[in-house]
Amino acid sequence: MSSSKPLRVGIVGLGRIFDLNCLGYVNNPDVEVVALCDVRPESVAERKAMFPDALGTTRFEDLLSLDLDVMDILSPHPVHEQMAVAAMQAGAHVSVQKPMAMTTGECDAMIAASKRTGRRLKLFENFVFYPPLVKARELLLDGAIGEPRHFRMKVVIGDRSGAWHVPLQTNMWRYQLGSAGQGGPLVFDHGHHMMAVALWLFGDVKDCYAQIEESQLPTGYPTDAPATLVWRHRSPPIHAMWDVSLALQMTVRTKYYASHEQFEIQGEKGLITVSRCSDRMLDEPVLTLYRDGEVRAWHNLQDDWGESFRLSTLHFIDVLKGRQPQEILTGEEGRRVVELFHMFHRSSREKRLVSHGETER
Repeated sequence: MSSSKPLRVGIVGLGRIFDLNCLGYVNNPDVEVVALCDVRPESVAERKAMFPDALGTTRFEDLLSLDLDVMDILSPHPVHEQMAVAAMQAGAHVSVQKPMAMTTGECDAMIAASKRTGRRLKLFENFVFYPPLVKARELLLDGAIGEPRHFRMKVVIGDRSGAWHVPLQTNMWRYQLGSAGQGGPLVFDHGHHMMAVALWLFGDVKDCYAQIEESQLPTGYPTDAPATLVWRHRSPPIHAMWDVSLALQMTVRTKYYASHEQFEIQGEKGLITVSRCSDRMLDEPVLTLYRDGEVRAWHNLQDDWGESFRLSTLHFIDVLKGRQPQEILTGEEGRRVVELFHMFHRSSREKRLVSHGETER
């Protein structure tokens, strides 16, 4: 692909997450946003203020005839397979919002379409571009804490009244999927970030055990929390835990969602801790390394969560421009996250240890 000609980008799905996914396109000479699509005309009109020269449409089919270089799919995940396959068949490379799809079978269809058409397929995951987590992985690979032994992640959902406003109807389809047993908003949807980080750090999971319960939100809709998930990675054989809980009367200082995340990697010689991601709840260094009885803290890392979205988009543009060799995450890597969720889901449903390879398609 020419390195000088701007990439023609179409974006489908103009909800809340658009505010972050658009950051890599704004004032970027490498791209031209030529089309915006959403089923809600009012969303199309609102977003066109940012990209006034773009075509605004409520019909996805209109985008398929525009000779796009990139289709950025931000629509609900039940339609990801259909849209991604159609976009690649129309000649566009695809960036698809997480989770990649509902099932591994749908993921396989998307991967097959990428291979058949020669189009790139990126599963958009921003946490693996969050600078403190990138630096933590670098420290781990450099041997800063010796051989890793244990990994722990934590998610707490707090009082949403002071966080980003997300209209109830925006999340309605997520609640409906959860109620139907197809994956709830915390373990499957937001949890994609956590599962992707675990696989990015330590590779495939050997087996797992999960207890996923259901709570009623003040809106009256159910959500998949509290949850406790434990697993073993295959190689290295790291033991890991992930806690998901609700604290709906707790204020979470944040520019974004009312969600707090933490990560801790324990090695034979020390600890690496990332204290936050999408929030600013804890007034402490975002990254610390404990080793040899001393603490080293990083105070000047870029720690705004929105930056990770911009960096993820810029990386895919660099891939398409020939400046980077491979998209992150690949379709195969995105599939692994969906597969891991289904392992957890099956374990919780059947109340037993589930091994890799048992999950249905």
